[in-house]
Amino acid sequence: MGKTEEDIQKKLDQLWNHYFKGDDNSKVYYDQGNEAYIMDTGNNDVRSEGMSYGMMISVQTNHKEEFQKLWNYAKNHMWHRNGDEWDGYFSWQIRLSGGADNKPAPDGEMYFMMALLFAANRWNDTQYMDDAQYILDKMWNNWQYKLFNEQTYIVTFQPTQGNKDFSDPSYDLPAYLELFSRWAKKDQDKWQKTVTATRDHLYKSSHSTTGLFTDYNNFDGTPHSGFDSNNPSDTYMFDAIRCAMNFGMDYYLFGADTTREQEMARKILDFFHKDNYSHAHFQWDGRLVNNHQNDPYTLGQKGANAVATYAVLNDPAYEEKIKKNLSLAWDGEPLKGQQRYYDGLVHFLAMLHLTGHFKIWKPMPTVEKKTVEGKYNGETFDKDTTFNAFEGCKLYELTVKSAAKPADTDSSSKIDPSQDSTIAIASVKAMSAAKVWSTANSIFIENAAVGSRYTVTDLNGRVITNARISSATQEIPLANKGAFIVMVGNKAYKVMK
Repeated sequence: MGKTEEDIQKKLDQLWNHYFKGDDNSKVYYDQGNEAYIMDTGNNDVRSEGMSYGMMISVQTNHKEEFQKLWNYAKNHMWHRNGDEWDGYFSWQIRLSGGADNKPAPDGEMYFMMALLFAANRWNDTQYMDDAQYILDKMWNNWQYKLFNEQTYIVTFQPTQGNKDFSDPSYDLPAYLELFSRWAKKDQDKWQKTVTATRDHLYKSSHSTTGLFTDYNNFDGTPHSGFDSNNPSDTYMFDAIRCAMNFGMDYYLFGADTTREQEMARKILDFFHKDNYSHAHFQWDGRLVNNHQNDPYTLGQKGANAVATYAVLNDPAYEEKIKKNLSLAWDGEPLKGQQRYYDGLVHFLAMLHLTGHFKIWKPMPTVEKKTVEGKYNGETFDKDTTFNAFEGCKLYELTVKSAAKPADTDSSSKIDPSQDSTIAIASVKAMSAAKVWSTANSIFIENAAVGSRYTVTDLNGRVITNARISSATQEIPLANKGAFIVMVGNKAYKVMK
């Protein structure tokens, strides 16, 4: 869309200042001194969904004070601990007029765990990590309730009698489960099973023609009916709009289920394009819902469906639909009034994804020392050189001994110099004169030394392409859109396409 980093930051600041610092007709964040809560302004209550969304937005935008205040409220008023019936879970609802529903809503648990892990890693806070690990443990080891069905490994609608035998596909967050399976200190095998089961369930939940999802469904993906007579649960109504954001996020963060996620994206984008982005609520097969025929396409849908476009960015046939969906999300104005809470926060989360500001905040790496002889990553070194490098998802302080001066080390510490997929963080060749810029179709590197190596990654470190500089102005054709890191010599450049 041609937006600069300045444009993007201005947009995100607008959303933050509106929903977190605005007046009583705009904000959903309410500061209470040492605590703060996110209010569902339509229902005058506090929900685990909104609290965990607020924490995720805060950690991604680097607002630690607001994050801590939200977590203080959640810990003091919502979180069950110390061996009680719901040990590890959160009350899904705190009524501001008094009273609470102590049972959980699993989307809250999912976002709480992920936000705490990101906060622990971003801000190097061991207490956040301890709290996250406590919740992760209790999702499997609470003495009575399990967050996931232990036969299917699919998240339950609620781990209570009568509600644990069906699901809500908008709780399917495979990207989060990937990280839980890697970072949880216990039950990693179980978390890994949920990754596969969740991707399968999300795909089965997408209608074969419309691509729509239903608010609640069975473990085989078919709609689950009879739960709510006022808002039919076997329809695409409220919860279900998040599914497009969930699989879009999984696509661009992990790319582990690309074929099916591309299929889901094409179907749901085609459906809403055909509807001219006019209506909000549908039967699973695309018919309008009785009594909701005039409900307009919402801001939350604009954001969530735009995230789904990640899966078709490289498909020229979808260029028009991609631009339309991105424009709808970008141009959407922050909501005011009573119904600003849900769609406003879903849209805010979507904008973090779309602008490259939703990041996997990883644990601080342990640096290992390694030594190789003469050549590394295709480069020949004529003098001893030390720099940092990634290899096999590990960070090394790497010493390359010159060819004339063999390394004094055993073979167990050597790195295979033929591994050309390694990402060098700091190269030995300084290229202070290099300039990196982009157009709609390419990235350009100017004034870099011919023969030196460059690497293009996404913001999560996933390598998109790497090669050698072959001319004074190196063109790198790239159809992908978004934010990228271009590493040239000992410098890293961020570019937007």
